[in-house]
Amino acid sequence: MKSARPLFAVLICVPLLSASCGKSEDGDAAGNSGSGGAATIKPGETGSVCKVASDCFSDLQGGSNGLQGEALCLDRVLGGYCTHTCQADDECCAAAGECTGNHAEVCSPFESTGMKMCFLTCEAADLAATGAAGAAGAAAVADEQEYCQRFANSSFICRSSGGGKENRKVCVPGDCGTGAACAGDADCSGGLTCLSSFKGGYCGKRDCAVNADCGADGACVKAADGKNYCFRTCQAASDCSFCRSDGSYATCSDQVAFVETGTTGSVCVPPS
Repeated sequence: MKSARPLFAVLICVPLLSASCGKSEDGDAAGNSGSGGAATIKPGETGSVCKVASDCFSDLQGGSNGLQGEALCLDRVLGGYCTHTCQADDECCAAAGECTGNHAEVCSPFESTGMKMCFLTCEAADLAATGAAGAAGAAAVADEQEYCQRFANSSFICRSSGGGKENRKVCVPGDCGTGAACAGDADCSGGLTCLSSFKGGYCGKRDCAVNADCGADGACVKAADGKNYCFRTCQAASDCSFCRSDGSYATCSDQVAFVETGTTGSVCVPPS
């Protein structure tokens, strides 16, 4: 029996290395636009895409009014992730113009990198502050995954920084996988194809027979057109806006016809 899986079931690449990054203007590696028309990461800020350190914070000079730390590009994060070294939270966003997106940041170790770096944060206090004046100018967000999608990018997830006793909750890119928006097969990972008959495209598979055909994040469903497809499993609406733009969000629903007998749970049903 296959049940719905939370967004955390999606595996992401572990960030490690090198110097410096730059923010993506309004999209993820597959070219999907940011979620809900919300402010997405701007080039040159923490979390922007990069290949090398020189892609990041290039307009921020050193010194007392400049970047407080060494610019880094975490090149094992999907698409790269601009950040810089730090020792305390107040060193993130310390430089003039560093954090124009008005998204809170924290200083945290990440996995086994052996250093502390600035990350976009999705901790409980930040979610609560979204309804406060001056914080984000929007209604409070209860879902940490939705928070990262809304205030960073539709392809970001909220996860543990893996920093041991100094662990924090941070927004980083995730593996879009099943359910992502697409324009063609090249936009889909893991052998998935772009189901272009659905609005915005939908990374999945046709003609599945059992859930095992769909991988860890999918289930085999008979859709309204009478054909079998692999749809993303879900537990919350944010699972179905993940890696999709406003206007083409899928709907998390249990009112579907699962192909494999005994399957329960919900899937992200794409708009037609």
